[in-house]
Amino acid sequence: MLSEVLLVSAPGKVILHGEHAVVHGKVALAVALNLRTFLRLQPHSNGKVDLSLPNIGIKRAWDVARLQSLDTSFLGGPRRIWS
Repeated sequence: MLSEVLLVSAPGKVILHGEHAVVHGKVALAVALNLRTFLRLQPHSNGKVDLSLPNIGIKRAWDVARLQSLDTSFLGGPRRIWS
């Protein structure tokens, strides 16, 4: 179980040329933007996972027990996604 807050981020990007070409093994030109997406994972004692996207007005919650029962075999890893 996650015992501390985990914060990760990734830069935004723009594909200037060749967005669909990469599907066919061709080259594309992409650049990073000075904008970032952040994800914070924080443990809670209520047995739920919350998703909050305040900039677009979305807030959802799921029971961890229900997520554990999902079929994740398509990910190629272990079936359980939460420990």
